[in-house]
Amino acid sequence: MDHSTYREWLDFEIEGVLGDAERAALFAHLEGCEACRGERHQLLELAETLRQSKVEVRPDFRAAVMMALPATGWEARAPRAWRLPIALFALLGGAAAILFGTSAARAGIPGSMVGALTAIVDLFGTALLAGSGLAAASWRGLGLALGELLGASRANLVAALVLVAGVNWLLYRLLRRPAEQRLGRPRS
Repeated sequence: MDHSTYREWLDFEIEGVLGDAERAALFAHLEGCEACRGERHQLLELAETLRQSKVEVRPDFRAAVMMALPATGWEARAPRAWRLPIALFALLGGAAAILFGTSAARAGIPGSMVGALTAIVDLFGTALLAGSGLAAASWRGLGLALGELLGASRANLVAALVLVAGVNWLLYRLLRRPAEQRLGRPRS
């Protein structure tokens, strides 16, 4: 075997998940390999440092932090306000399933409708998972991160100001155009 396998086994041995046969082979190799013994010694020191550096967290820490955060806009809304977005979500999902299914059927792919529906269901599952993760993030956390980014240097602050000014200028220019030009129609 090569050294990469033994080094991988060193990680497993430190974590306590190496099998007995591999462990015996590893220790036999360590007797004759100074480099691997040194690596094992460093890994043991690192594991001990990490063990000593572990910070115990109160059991109610997560709940306390979540309770201290202000309600976000989507949390403050009444359940009735979600009817339209949910209906649009279902409508667009159904339309996407139909379009995927018919286009795959035209291509002559067997089982295309089932495959398309499975893909749509997977897409919705992924979107819901990502959405729930984003919803769990706090606006306060985003504000802290933005404050830290902008406060890191004057160059970051100037770059953000230039970006905001540029976007505002672009929006102003687009809104000042006559409606015919915005819609792509020539003036008469």
